[in-house]
Amino acid sequence: MLTRRFLRVKAFKILFSYAYSDNDSLVHAEKELNLSLEKTYDLYHFLFSAIIAVADYAEERIETGLKKFKPTENELNPNRKFNNNKLIALIRTHKPLEQYCSERGLNWRNYPETVRTLYQNMLEHSYYKSYMESETTSFEEDCRLVANFFKHEFEDVEKVEYLIEEMSAYWNDDIGFSLSAIIQTLKTFNLGQEEKAALLPMFHAKEDRDFALELLRRSMMHFKDYTQMSQQFVQNWESDRIAYVDMALIVMGIAEAVYFPNIPVKVTINEYVEISKYYSTRNSHVFVNGVLDKIIQHLLQEGKIKKTGRGLIQETINKKIKS
Repeated sequence: MLTRRFLRVKAFKILFSYAYSDNDSLVHAEKELNLSLEKTYDLYHFLFSAIIAVADYAEERIETGLKKFKPTENELNPNRKFNNNKLIALIRTHKPLEQYCSERGLNWRNYPETVRTLYQNMLEHSYYKSYMESETTSFEEDCRLVANFFKHEFEDVEKVEYLIEEMSAYWNDDIGFSLSAIIQTLKTFNLGQEEKAALLPMFHAKEDRDFALELLRRSMMHFKDYTQMSQQFVQNWESDRIAYVDMALIVMGIAEAVYFPNIPVKVTINEYVEISKYYSTRNSHVFVNGVLDKIIQHLLQEGKIKKTGRGLIQETINKKIKS
């Protein structure tokens, strides 16, 4: 679930917060990174279970309408298509999701106002109206409805954003990523094959967690050295004029290039350039790209960066020749 870029971003945030504070404890930084990754996995499960909470609320509204002293025609004959959605039924009975949410205390029942807001907003969207008005019923149609719920109902919903911020400071920037993971997961749910439906694992491979921790560790250990090194390749810029975000990204780029021999140099530079587009100033990606490229070329020529693996050794040789 957690991609390498996402892991880089998480490590970058921890590095940034520790590098420019009085707390330089590597042990504490590593613990915070682990906690941050676990919290993202929590958010994935919590948001996934939102569709169940909304369906429960919809059922409660139908029951309330039926119990009225003088119910309307619509209340007497409610459209139960949403409540009978087969994909929601599969999600509702998915034991791993239920167990994880229960163990981690992730429960939408504690936030009825937010659930009501999600439901009311859904009623106004065209995808929901078309679904409810359609006379056909199919599992494919049910799947589209649920996918559209996750695509649209968490966009600019103030109450949801407030709830996410209130529940965990680690969740602020993770909503979009978690929703994308949920939509990917929905593809594993097939009618009649419930046992094959699987939630995404936190990591694609054990090495991914190790990658994130080692990247943070190396970046913190060499932060001062790499910061000083960067000054040699920045013309007309004093160290205090370089954005802190840019410097942290450059340091991480150097650490990755030096200590991860299986990752191509081009991949490393591109990753930190892309991250800078989201977390730094407008033209920072140009600055980060230029400085990282110069430093890495220098380190390659000095033999301080050595790549291993198929194709990477030749890439290293080519870069030395071009230099």
